[in-house]
Amino acid sequence: MKDISYALNGLLLKASRKAQTYILMLSLVFLAGLVASAQLVIYSSFEKRALVNELHQMNQQRDAMQEEWGQLLLEQSAWSAYSRVESLVSDELQMRVPSATDVIMARQP
Repeated sequence: MKDISYALNGLLLKASRKAQTYILMLSLVFLAGLVASAQLVIYSSFEKRALVNELHQMNQQRDAMQEEWGQLLLEQSAWSAYSRVESLVSDELQMRVPSATDVIMARQP
């Protein structure tokens, strides 16, 4: 009976050591996963900050371009105003509106 008891204790001791080894390896795997997860959280928050910064810069560029576009539209409307074109035509090209006697009507055949 003592032999069986010693054999059984030996088997239980071996199983206990294997279980402790597996628990240790599993703990190391979980610890490595935890460290990797923490590193990924740090990296993703860094990337998020960089992308938010880039977004703010692009919004500022968009606002500046919209302001410039508005100024260009104002300038275009000023340069193409009817009164300005009329004064350029009359002053620089000496053009005038023809009188009624100078207008010749042509008929379409």
